[in-house]
Amino acid sequence: MKLFDEHKILRFALLFACFMFAAFVPDILHFSGHVMAFVPYFVAIIFIAYLALFYSFPTVGNRKKMRTDVEIPTKVDTEPVRDFQKDLHEQSELHQMMIDVSHEGFWTFNVSTGKVYWSNLVAELIGAKELLEDSFSALESYVMESDWVAFREKFMKALETGEDFSEVLRLSSPMKGKPEEIMIAGRLQMDSENRPIRVIGSITASDTSAIAREKYYYAYQDALTGVYNRKFFLEKLKVDVDMAAQKPGYTFGVALLDIDSFGAINASYSINFGDNVLRVVAERIKATCGKNDVLARIGPDVFAVILHDIQGSEVREDLLAKVKQIHTKIKAPIQLDGSELFVSASMAVVLNSDVDCVEDILASANAVLRNLKKSGQHGGIQFVTGGIREKAMKLYKLEYEIRRAIQAQEFVLMYQPIIDIASGDRIVGFEALVRWNNSEHGIVSPAEFIPLAEETGLIVPMGALILKMACIQTKKWVDLGFKDIRVAVNFSAKQFAMESMVDDVKRVLAETNLNPRNLKLEITEYTATCEVEKAADIMRKLSCMGVQISIDDFGTGYSSLSYLKHLPVHTLKMDKSFVDHVADDEEDAAFAKMVIGIAKSLNLELIAEGVETEEQLEFLRSEGCRNIQGFYFSVPLSPEDALKYMEAHYAGGAVPAGAAAQIA
Repeated sequence: MKLFDEHKILRFALLFACFMFAAFVPDILHFSGHVMAFVPYFVAIIFIAYLALFYSFPTVGNRKKMRTDVEIPTKVDTEPVRDFQKDLHEQSELHQMMIDVSHEGFWTFNVSTGKVYWSNLVAELIGAKELLEDSFSALESYVMESDWVAFREKFMKALETGEDFSEVLRLSSPMKGKPEEIMIAGRLQMDSENRPIRVIGSITASDTSAIAREKYYYAYQDALTGVYNRKFFLEKLKVDVDMAAQKPGYTFGVALLDIDSFGAINASYSINFGDNVLRVVAERIKATCGKNDVLARIGPDVFAVILHDIQGSEVREDLLAKVKQIHTKIKAPIQLDGSELFVSASMAVVLNSDVDCVEDILASANAVLRNLKKSGQHGGIQFVTGGIREKAMKLYKLEYEIRRAIQAQEFVLMYQPIIDIASGDRIVGFEALVRWNNSEHGIVSPAEFIPLAEETGLIVPMGALILKMACIQTKKWVDLGFKDIRVAVNFSAKQFAMESMVDDVKRVLAETNLNPRNLKLEITEYTATCEVEKAADIMRKLSCMGVQISIDDFGTGYSSLSYLKHLPVHTLKMDKSFVDHVADDEEDAAFAKMVIGIAKSLNLELIAEGVETEEQLEFLRSEGCRNIQGFYFSVPLSPEDALKYMEAHYAGGAVPAGAAAQIA
């Protein structure tokens, strides 16, 4: 109950004001002497009186007048007490009903107690006669030991990582009408501190046929195109070869199909676009093949087809007709992403009567594809012949031998001196030249294995080995006191194009502790001009490290000389083919003079390769070429002979004390 009503007090104050105004009226009339002076006071008194008696003051805030017609009870009943035990029982029954009506077995594992709860369906699935005990050992007795070991490993890993898991378990003694395999899966429940508190999982009857299909798919299907993969192709080809050996009349053919310039498609469009092209090509080949033929993708852009049901008296003609049908189908324009693309493919065809084993078939077909690519006959079709087969087997064996030689480190380096004829025939460096010391055939010329190494990509690991060997040897010479000696190492185009090329060189220099100024890298003119911007970036990085760059075989690339202005090149090497006849051929002499002039104008070092006669030497000397490499001074030398050569020609004959002791 409120002690004061502010509205009543306000009304009383207003009425009091009215009386006060009225009390002063006689005084106002007395002093003014005019009745009109009373009018404003009279109006004010009437207005204040009206407010005091009739104005309805607004409610302040949310205050409302309390209702007096509602009876407020003096005693309030308390809330009834819930039966929590009954609620828990009802929830437990509901939970159990949900589990029982499910088609999956249910289980939980308490991490702190190690106890397991199994639903009734789990026992039914595995054929248990009674409910399972509250431990994993209850299920273990029904599962094959090897599968249980695999499950436990996954389970323990899941407890550590928090990842979901699943595993197929084979039952050791499946009952009739029960599944032979079950799928057990689980998910971890974590507490607020991300620690596992329990595992909740399910157990279902495993669909053996579906799992088998899935395993088969991943084992034998190419994920990108949906056709068979290389593994299935080789297994099926082996079956056909064995069948032909047992049945002389059994005939089949193999066609290898290589998409021409597929790398350019990826580079011009995108990798996703290239993947779509592969899918289209696969669909076209598949649509052309017979129901008994086998199509597989055995390489990034290579498909293989085993062709059966070859009929007619002219087997080769029938096989060629099938291959031409595939070839024509592929060449049709491809519409993709709003672009029209024409694809060509080179095909190598083998008849099983010409080749009698799986290895020969693949080696022969690959050799045919190589010949087609080298000869520029893109989009051609060629059968394997006897001569090609022999060449293929030779190349196949050589490729295997090169791989083995890299592992066995059979490659050795020889060092050909580079002489400065303007300073008393002083040696300024070497070019490292690789030789293959084959365990069976002795020294093998680079002309026999370098082209194949380039073609197969083996030049990359081989080049890495050569670089490290050269740096190790150069470091030994530097430590003996030949601190100004520089060794040149040839780099192939594939090596130079690798993204890790600069880092690889840096790593080798760090491993061998060789000063970069003692190393020179030689690349061909073609490599330098193929991708000028990329090559320039690589050269700048190498040059910043202190490594010098030399352009080998200069003059054979027939490229614009303007690139020399933009590349951080230190040395030009004039090719031997232009040195051979400088003394007796005016055209070669004019070209040699031009190259020497280019080097001088650009302030580049020039090395003339292949100098063998005194006439060649004198011509080059007269034209101002001071650095010479060739048989006139020395053939390529072993490391030991190279050290002796330096003894006689280093710095005009002054041999470091350490080197003299080593030589002695």
